[in-house]
Amino acid sequence: MAYFPNGTSGDYYMEKYCDNCLNWEDKEDGRGFGCPIWDAHTITNYDQCKNKGVKEVLEILILTNEDGFPGECSMFRHNGECPGQTHLEFK
Repeated sequence: MAYFPNGTSGDYYMEKYCDNCLNWEDKEDGRGFGCPIWDAHTITNYDQCKNKGVKEVLEILILTNEDGFPGECSMFRHNGECPGQTHLEFK
């Protein structure tokens, strides 16, 4: 499951994937923005992560790379707005 140790790492992930994803929605009417995948990871606190079932589901949604950092979201669909986008990796 995706682990973001601080807000900066979450912001970086959002810039790399969420902001460039067709599934990221901004209703622009005050009802909010985002997607259910991101919401599931941000509302799931450390205590809930001790639940094996929750952890397994979250791992399916955002895989953990071999280096232990969050990988690409399983629902990521590039919106095509940044064709020359540089791909940065968590290090």
